[in-house]
Amino acid sequence: MKKKKKTTVDMCSDCPAICCHDLALMITKPKSKEEISELKWEIMYDTVNVCIRNHKWYTLIKGRCIYLDKNNLCSNYNNRPGRCRRHNPPDCERYGGWYDVMISSPEELDDYLKNRKK
Repeated sequence: MKKKKKTTVDMCSDCPAICCHDLALMITKPKSKEEISELKWEIMYDTVNVCIRNHKWYTLIKGRCIYLDKNNLCSNYNNRPGRCRRHNPPDCERYGGWYDVMISSPEELDDYLKNRKK
């Protein structure tokens, strides 16, 4: 008997809408002292982290989409933006960490940059 392929709806049916929390914005790797200082300032806020995946850097802003209802379902589903439409489980946060490195403090950023130079 052929196994039925799971649809996105099936994959998302009992998910707590992880993809609708935390906004990841791609950034360039900081190179100059000014860029590093600016990034350190950003991650001094408790809602901001930096993550790295496949050598790409992101600012991760903790939050929750305003269109999530109390059951973590999208109340704007038919009008959702293209980025939401392109989200493709199982390549998502629910099925494992989607980042290689998470940096949550200026000290962690210093340590990461120092260790990468070695």
